[in-house]
Amino acid sequence: MTDIHHLSVTTSPGGLLFVCERDDCGRRVVIDRDRGEMVVIDHGDRSALHEGSLGGVVLDRPVVRQT
Repeated sequence: MTDIHHLSVTTSPGGLLFVCERDDCGRRVVIDRDRGEMVVIDHGDRSALHEGSLGGVVLDRPVVRQT
């Protein structure tokens, strides 16, 4: 079974910083406020699913759809 890690969020004028709350992980992701681009700064535990949200911005499990 895959672990689920929760991401806490810090806001700044430039964007949102999502940080994994687990000390043994270290995942950090930034979302640019103007462009909406997501950049992974530190991957942390690549086998864990990471979830977090702030208002209308939600980082959740990926969904694969067939078109």
